[in-house]
Amino acid sequence: MRKYKLAGGFAMDPERELKVFREMSKKGWHLDAVKGFFYRFEKGTPHDYHYALNAEMKTNQEMLVFYKASGWEPVLIGEGYQVFRAEPGTPPIFSDKESQMEVLERNQVMSGKHARLFGVLLVIWIIISGLIDLGVLEVIGMVVLMVGFIFTLFPYLGFTRSLKKLK
Repeated sequence: MRKYKLAGGFAMDPERELKVFREMSKKGWHLDAVKGFFYRFEKGTPHDYHYALNAEMKTNQEMLVFYKASGWEPVLIGEGYQVFRAEPGTPPIFSDKESQMEVLERNQVMSGKHARLFGVLLVIWIIISGLIDLGVLEVIGMVVLMVGFIFTLFPYLGFTRSLKKLK
């Protein structure tokens, strides 16, 4: 049996998301996948797993083997995010603030660059749309650029917020 829950976003408030995963696991619903804007949970035995998020843009097998050997089981592996779970008492994934901040800063810079790019393209599109009648293309272009801008701006803001919390 499966259950779906609306995703709040790893980048915006990772601590809240990890708490949701832990509470669901205690009830026997274990994180299984991300499907669009929803987390998917699989029914299982209730268990008090601790969850952790890593925000590396790319993963490799060596990294996953290291985490497994450290007691962290990979649950979700995606580009820009990896969610792991472990038994209570397992040493944390990040043992120091500096390494955690390094990963967050890299992601903040990358998402910031993408947000600026979409923002500039959006402004250019608005100017062009005001000068030339593009018909349906005007709306399509506006929607595509706005979605791109929003989906890069929010992670940037989330990484910025997480960095401020660490400092």
